[in-house]
Amino acid sequence: MLLLSSNLSGIDFKIRTIELNGKKIKLQIWDTAGQERFRTITTAYYRGAMGIMLVYDITSEKSFENIKNWIRNIEELAIDYGIKFLETSAKTSINVEEAFFTLARDIMARLNRKMNDGGQADSGGPVKISEKRSKKHSIFKCALL
Repeated sequence: MLLLSSNLSGIDFKIRTIELNGKKIKLQIWDTAGQERFRTITTAYYRGAMGIMLVYDITSEKSFENIKNWIRNIEELAIDYGIKFLETSAKTSINVEEAFFTLARDIMARLNRKMNDGGQADSGGPVKISEKRSKKHSIFKCALL
């Protein structure tokens, strides 16, 4: 696993490479820490995202309230919209790796379905998940909480 990091004006940017089903997957991770001042910036980025993770601190009501600005009642929406909900712990590392792999698996499954529906064969090569992709893929969104 490779993890590169950079800090862009308060937005933490990381590139993480994982291997999934024999394919190398490059994840671009943008962390705004939910700060209101980045709302307009993040809206532009998540519009083209293939996967989104919303994270909050269950021990901080303010953290959870901030998430409600993004989505009302995460667990209900997860059920209503078929979005996955996964409790993790950064403190104890519980389910942190699983969260990234689950997100990557869901994105891969959607890409494979789309490629198969479009008559394009899956080459079996690396799938690059990045900002530079065709407009037709901009509909792929996968939220993992």
